[in-house]
Amino acid sequence: MGIARLAKKYGKPVLAFSGSVTEDAASCNEAGIDAFFPILRQVTTLEEAMDPQTAQKNMESAVEQVFRVIRLKERNW
Repeated sequence: MGIARLAKKYGKPVLAFSGSVTEDAASCNEAGIDAFFPILRQVTTLEEAMDPQTAQKNMESAVEQVFRVIRLKERNW
């Protein structure tokens, strides 16, 4: 939340990525995070999710999808 407060001080948006989110994650929005995104694509064990190659692939996929949305906005979609 400290990063979110600092970003807001300079008028910057804050996006957060996590393994998964729970219903109470909406409180992150109230704390200054503009949007949050889970990166898991399927039900998995913690061990599988924390595998470095799996985690990297999941993060890359989630970030790619977010930037696709940003590009749509830039095209005035």
